[in-house]
Amino acid sequence: MSYLSWKDLVIGYPQKASLIHPFSGEISEPGIYAILGQNGCGKSTLLKTWLGLIRPMAGSVLINDAPIPTVHNISQGIGYVPQSHAVNKYFHITVLDFIKQGRGPQYRFTAKDIEDIEALLSEWQLAGYQNRSFHELSGGQKTRAMIVRAILSCPKMLFLDEPLASLDTCCQQQLMDTLEQLACDHKVCIFIVDHHLENFKNYLTRSIAFTRKHDQTRSTVII
Repeated sequence: MSYLSWKDLVIGYPQKASLIHPFSGEISEPGIYAILGQNGCGKSTLLKTWLGLIRPMAGSVLINDAPIPTVHNISQGIGYVPQSHAVNKYFHITVLDFIKQGRGPQYRFTAKDIEDIEALLSEWQLAGYQNRSFHELSGGQKTRAMIVRAILSCPKMLFLDEPLASLDTCCQQQLMDTLEQLACDHKVCIFIVDHHLENFKNYLTRSIAFTRKHDQTRSTVII
């Protein structure tokens, strides 16, 4: 069984030109996979297409060997961490309540569940922050809180859109170390969108690189 596969995939938005030439690929083992390229080349659009948030212009995508329309993110074990500006709406919510959203609105939390969340907060350098207001966190702390929310449901695939953008070098290193441990210990397939990861190449199982010459309107994807 593959985690993720796509065939003759073309991505973009309605009434606009496609962002890439058609390409195919498959991810069949856990690890850390980077999606790299310059601004506007289609990295985040690819991520959202894989997740089913944007319909592909052509081609097909399978998650856990199932077509995207039949996939329910939580039940199928998928976690998604958007760019940090996407969560600026959470002004009056505690860190704990923000993270609890990772289980869905109908889930009833037990005392053991709260203990597990506190353990995750400690693992992700957020110990003691559960009762803080989410909007008071720094950019890096918000990113880590979003990751904790995403992994609360024990996903087998984790999609992160520019998680290193608001972190200094030390925090980037800590984040990559923790993600590597998550991938190794729990057999999680992790996808990271970024402009470049030159300092962290040793962490990567594989890179998916978008390249575009100055006179081209579409990117070529190299796996």
